[in-house]
Amino acid sequence: MRDALAIFLGEIRQTRSEVVALSESNNRILFSDVTSPDNLPRLAKSTRDGYAVRVASDGQNFENLSFRIVGEVRIGTISNLVVEYNEAAKIATGSYVPSGANAIVMREYSLLEGSLLKITKPVRIGENIISPGEDLRKGQLLLKSGTRLRPQHIALLSLLGARQAKVFSKPRIAIFSTGDELKDVRPQRTRKSSNDGRASTFDSNRPFLSAVIPELGGVPVNLGIARDNFEEIRSKMSQGLKYDALLLSAGSSVGERDYVSRAAESIKGLRMLVHGVAMRPSSPTGLAVCRGKPVIFLPGFPTSAIISFYVFGRPAILRVSGSSSTDMPKIPARIEEDFEGKVGLTHFLRVRIVRDRELYRVKIIRPIEAQYSSWLKEANGIAIVGADGRTSLKCGDEVSVYLIGDVE
Repeated sequence: MRDALAIFLGEIRQTRSEVVALSESNNRILFSDVTSPDNLPRLAKSTRDGYAVRVASDGQNFENLSFRIVGEVRIGTISNLVVEYNEAAKIATGSYVPSGANAIVMREYSLLEGSLLKITKPVRIGENIISPGEDLRKGQLLLKSGTRLRPQHIALLSLLGARQAKVFSKPRIAIFSTGDELKDVRPQRTRKSSNDGRASTFDSNRPFLSAVIPELGGVPVNLGIARDNFEEIRSKMSQGLKYDALLLSAGSSVGERDYVSRAAESIKGLRMLVHGVAMRPSSPTGLAVCRGKPVIFLPGFPTSAIISFYVFGRPAILRVSGSSSTDMPKIPARIEEDFEGKVGLTHFLRVRIVRDRELYRVKIIRPIEAQYSSWLKEANGIAIVGADGRTSLKCGDEVSVYLIGDVE
């Protein structure tokens, strides 16, 4: 499974760049490294309310001296005051240090006697001063290409005066489902049903993909449902390849009516990398590329489609979007029951994670077969069993878990 994913991700091409307003850059992926355009602070600043003084030696004691107050430095102004020995200037936190001063005495250690100041403790050179470039140096690397911009990054860029950010374009992800039995949750009024009296099933795979893709920074493009017809499936596949990635569900298993495989084989430039993965569920997953664009053939069962998406679709979309990280967030947890898996397969168990003091514990949600969807109402994690070669677990063993929901 890991080999399949590595091969797949290595073939994927990223989107191009665009420049957006900083106010619109949250959750976008940086296209280029960002370095500091200037020192921060640009000039020395006070880190405390108090008095700026000039110290002749480190740890100087002013017990018997008085200082003449020569003025006040306000925040945001560059003062023309020059502080000499035995002089002091009142200063606020964040104000620029006046010329001549090399230490700030906190207000708590200052006594005013008329227009004179007395200091009640020894003072060190540089005390309560942040020097130019001490916070950020000009030219210092701040954020690497591939970083997903979060609110704290936007605050940092704002501090440096940035108004725009160069980011990867949002990938447009085409999605469609196949199958005569499928029914759209929101059917097109202008299109007649082609189920011909057969039992129908609401399509849940496209609603899932439409909901999860924006969380990854992508834009879903819903192409609807293709019936079990070679030309219809090929047409939608060709249409989907106009976008940055294509995800389609059902028709991924080998069978007598496998129109999807035939359609894929007929499209010039589309290369199938993997058709079948040693995992359960979702073993019929297919992975392909077309001119650097990822194409994922998801299984039809909702459980299998969702697991396949988290294992392959999520990292593929992140790679397309330029993200430097494609890993799912995982936590270690203790399994609450024995589990016997099949040797040679990686199992993805839907679980409920609970916090037990300093530990996380997981309960397997049963039944575990792919045809059951009841786990959707309570699962907040997917436990991975077998990736490290251990397919048999005992109650209390540690297991890695993908987080797909909140942990209480």
